[in-house]
Amino acid sequence: MTFSIVPAVKEDIPRFSEIFTAAFTTDSHTLVKAQADGLPMGTVEMSQEWWRDLFDLPEKAAIIKAVEDESGKTLGACGWGKWNFDGSKPALAEGEADPRAEGSWTEPLPADHKPIDVLKKIGSDSMNEWVMKLNQYGKKNMYIFGISVDPVEQGKGIGSALLKFGTDLCDEHQCYAWVHASMAGYPVFRKAGFKEIGKLELNLDDYADGVKWVKDGEEQDWGTYTFRYCKYEPKPKA
Repeated sequence: MTFSIVPAVKEDIPRFSEIFTAAFTTDSHTLVKAQADGLPMGTVEMSQEWWRDLFDLPEKAAIIKAVEDESGKTLGACGWGKWNFDGSKPALAEGEADPRAEGSWTEPLPADHKPIDVLKKIGSDSMNEWVMKLNQYGKKNMYIFGISVDPVEQGKGIGSALLKFGTDLCDEHQCYAWVHASMAGYPVFRKAGFKEIGKLELNLDDYADGVKWVKDGEEQDWGTYTFRYCKYEPKPKA
């Protein structure tokens, strides 16, 4: 099988949602949240509709897909964010506050919150912290806001090719890239040259409200989940 990496279009979104849903049905962090939100055990929903507006912002995002050359089937997708490629966020003067800090990026927990709400808040707060740290004013960089390969097509170099598209741009523009890596995704990012710069470890059983993971017909603990924040440094130009 041969495939090509090409620009995606809005009409690809339903297929992207199918791919992400299929790919994350084995991800324990996604599953425990989906079960708590009322989905049947072992099922997830990963709609990528929120990507739709990004297709109209080429200065802020590059959305690509892997397509099988013979059949035209979409095998995988990746969304690459572009931070400050248009130069609209100049460096802050000494002592100048980051304007993003004026409004709170974190939402307080409701009074009647459940354990799963705490898990979601921890993840959201961690992501916001790293976004502020890595998407700096005055700096240009790229970041991955979503990547998945159809599970039946994994292991064929598709994920690596989707990543190479972005890391090649980083090499060209001499800017770094970063990603919030799932446990399954981390080995692929590491192979592509991303290095771990931080992590968030969570014991999912602390937030499952006593519900066990039913896997292969057997109850088991959800276990520890590790998110890794990883960074790619551009290769020096010759």
